[in-house]
Amino acid sequence: MIKIYTYQDFIKARETKEGPEEFIRKAVDEYIGSCTHRQILTNEAYFRGENPTLMSYFAAVNTERGPLDMFAKIRVPSGVFARIVTLQVNRLWYNGVSLDDGEKKKALGENFDKVAMDIAVNAAVHGVCYGFWNYDRLMMFTAKEYFPLRDERSGEHRAGIRFFSVGEGKPWVIQLYEEDGWREYLKEENTPLALTGEKQAYRRSVRGDALGEAVIGSYNYPAYPVLPVYANSRKLSELTPSIKAKIDLYDAIMTTFGDTMLKTKAVYWIFEGMSGALENLVEAKETIERLGIIAWADDTKARPESVNLPYEPTMGFLEELEKGIFRDAMVTNPQDIMGGHLTATAIKASYHAEKLKVSDMEWQAWDFIRRLLKVAGIESDIIRFKHETVSNDMEITQRLNMYPELPMETKVKLDPLFPDEIEVG
Repeated sequence: MIKIYTYQDFIKARETKEGPEEFIRKAVDEYIGSCTHRQILTNEAYFRGENPTLMSYFAAVNTERGPLDMFAKIRVPSGVFARIVTLQVNRLWYNGVSLDDGEKKKALGENFDKVAMDIAVNAAVHGVCYGFWNYDRLMMFTAKEYFPLRDERSGEHRAGIRFFSVGEGKPWVIQLYEEDGWREYLKEENTPLALTGEKQAYRRSVRGDALGEAVIGSYNYPAYPVLPVYANSRKLSELTPSIKAKIDLYDAIMTTFGDTMLKTKAVYWIFEGMSGALENLVEAKETIERLGIIAWADDTKARPESVNLPYEPTMGFLEELEKGIFRDAMVTNPQDIMGGHLTATAIKASYHAEKLKVSDMEWQAWDFIRRLLKVAGIESDIIRFKHETVSNDMEITQRLNMYPELPMETKVKLDPLFPDEIEVG
């Protein structure tokens, strides 16, 4: 059974003889060994375009030499999960977030929108991701490397532990974040956890002169500065069991079909009345491939045969599976609105489910930005996102040119076919 470590457990551990170091070590080991962390790594593999289920599949046939795997040697993951997440996140974050003042937005840092988008992507993949406000910029802590210590009474995050290593054989860096500052530990192989320095405040005023630098003031934030970001109100990964099952089936069918094509030649020859060693057959095959003809000195007959693979039904089923994946994800497949001249009404209707889905993500993003502004000491009455969509530009232009007696702004407001994001100027 996986033990859940809370903020109260940490407070108690500080008062024991073992101290916080042993608590941190146990908490990290427990988290790395948990099913939650294993699921995070699995989801990340699907996002990278891998399929662990497909790679571990084993079709065993018992032989005298033991079990023999008859499944395809070359396995073909589809990478469709990455497309779903990318489309969903870019729909919301492509244009960034807008505040009521450009200077307030600048105070969030030059790369704020890019880091926020990375956080949203990892939240969709892992189920949750974390944004850390580091004085004048946003930093990302993924759920693969960070977990919170919740308050047992309120459920709020009161502290958290981050752990990472730059590579095999290198020490683990473990950082403990609390409301009043943070501290860092190092864990070498076969050595206990070692504190690298005293607890530091999140904000420090430093004065420099010819003699060096000196800290003249330390400050903290009005709230805990590591904030969770979720992709949906369920607080779960977008790789749901339904979507994962369909992706596994899609990849298995594609792999099997491709393997059949590799093993089955398009044309093969049947020789009647021919006997001899395998070398004679190989020689005949090479002669046919090289010259296209072969002459026999006896009554041997050769006739070509071909194998008709079920291409159309297979591709049709894969297409239906892909539609099912995007339908379950509530994300519009670009293939469904490309290659034809869909009207603005049809395009808008195709985005209806995705708009509802992205709106759920937008509420999570809005709540994160609101709390982040509080931590950073920035007040803004407006937190707004501009959704990115595909539109029929020619039809929009034609409709804008109708009714010349009306102002352009009035036409846009009255016409329900115009996207909400259209700008008039």
